[in-house]
Amino acid sequence: MKPRTKLQFEVLNLSKYYIDSIDKEMLSWAKGVCLEHKGYATKSRVVCMDCGESFSPELVNRKRAVCPHCEAKLKVETTRKTTDEQRIYVAKAEICKEYQVIRNFEIRKYSKKDKLSKYYTCEVLQHWIKLDGKREVVALNHHISWHCDVWTGDFEIRDKNYRRYWDSANRYDIYPCAYHPNSMFFDEYSKYGINKNLAGLTFLEAINLLPKNTKAETLLKAKQYSLFGFCDSSEYKVNRFWSSIKICMRNKYLVKDSSMYIDYLELLDYFNKDLRNAHYVCPKNLKKVHDLLVKKKNIHQEKLAAERRRIKAIEDEKRFQRLKAKFFGIHFSDGLINIKSLDSVQEFMQEGDMMHHCVFTNEYYLKPDSLILSAIIEDKHVETIEVNLNTLKVIQSRGVCNKSTEYHDRIVNLVNKNINVIRKKMTA
Repeated sequence: MKPRTKLQFEVLNLSKYYIDSIDKEMLSWAKGVCLEHKGYATKSRVVCMDCGESFSPELVNRKRAVCPHCEAKLKVETTRKTTDEQRIYVAKAEICKEYQVIRNFEIRKYSKKDKLSKYYTCEVLQHWIKLDGKREVVALNHHISWHCDVWTGDFEIRDKNYRRYWDSANRYDIYPCAYHPNSMFFDEYSKYGINKNLAGLTFLEAINLLPKNTKAETLLKAKQYSLFGFCDSSEYKVNRFWSSIKICMRNKYLVKDSSMYIDYLELLDYFNKDLRNAHYVCPKNLKKVHDLLVKKKNIHQEKLAAERRRIKAIEDEKRFQRLKAKFFGIHFSDGLINIKSLDSVQEFMQEGDMMHHCVFTNEYYLKPDSLILSAIIEDKHVETIEVNLNTLKVIQSRGVCNKSTEYHDRIVNLVNKNINVIRKKMTA
C-alpha cells in the first residue's frame, strides 16, 4: 500500500536507498549452515542431493557419509526418491539510524539426481522497529491459503497487523530458522538476551513478551530456547513447574522438546515424585522415561477403572436382584445346546469379556423389559440371547464380536420352543 504517515515515508525511503542487497551473502551462509545436506540411499547406490552424483553404500556409516565427489557431509536416509526441495526462512538483524531492522529471506533448494542443486534466494520482509515501540513493515505481498504460500509483487509498506478471520497468525511475522552471525541488535534488546541465537519465538514475539515476563527472560539467557518458545502459548505450565525448570538450569540440563518435557513433569506430579530432585527432573533419556511413565499411568488408570466397575457392579447387583430374581435358574437344552439365564452381574461381566460385545458395558442387566440368556455347547459360550419380556420374542442372538454362528437358527428355535419356561417364571 502507499505510505501515508511521516514514519512510513521515512521507512520506505531508508529501505530503498540505505539498505544494501545481501542476497548472495545470505545464500552463501545458509547453504553451509541452515540447509540440509541429504543423501538418498538404496541397496545399490547413494545419491548426493548436493551434486547429484552417486556413490557406493559402503561409504555410509551410521546414516552419515561424505560425498566423494563434492565432499559434502550428508545425512543419509533410505528411499527411492531422486528429487528434493527445501524451503527455509533466515534473517539478519541490522541497525539503521534509530531503527532496529530485521531482514527476512526465503531460501529454496531444488535437488535432482545427476544434476547440481539449484538455489533461489529472495528478501521478502523487513521489520523496522523503534525503541519506543513504533514500527512498520516493508515486504512483498504474502499470499497464504490452504494450497499456497508465496511472496509476490514489490517491496511496499504493508499492514503490520494483517490477519484473516480464519488465521490468528500475522502473515508478516514469519519465524526464521536462524539469524546471520553478523547480526546486530540494540543494547536495549541484547540485555534481555536477544541476539543472533534467538530461537523459539520471532523477534516481535520476543520483544513483546520479555519486558513483562521475567521467567521468559531467564530462559532465553539460559539458552533454554524450547521452553522459551513455550512461554508464549503455555505460560501457566511454565509457572507451575518453575522450581523444576530452575533445577534444570542449575544442572545445565538443556530441554530440547518442551512439550514432551512438560508432559513428563505432569506425569511425575501424577505419581507424587519429587519435582525438586535432579534425578527425576533431569533425565538422561527423556523419551524413554516419558514413555515408561505413560505406560505406567495407563496401567494405573485401568486398575482404577476396574475398581470403579467392581464397586458399581456391587451396587448394581442389588438392583439386578430386585428386577430379575424370579428368572434365576432358567435352564433348558436340546441335547447339544444348553441355554441358561445369567444370574449375577459378575456373570454378565464374564459373558461380555468372553463374547467381546456390550452386554455388560451397556448394562443389559438393568433393562426391566429384557431377559438375557446364554447358549453353551460343551462349556463353550456360543451366543448371547436377548428376550423381550413384553412380547416374549427373541430380539437378538449374538456370537463373538456380535457375529452369528452356525447354530444361530437352532438357538433361536430352541428358545421359542421353551418360551413357556420364561412365561411361568413371570407368573410365579
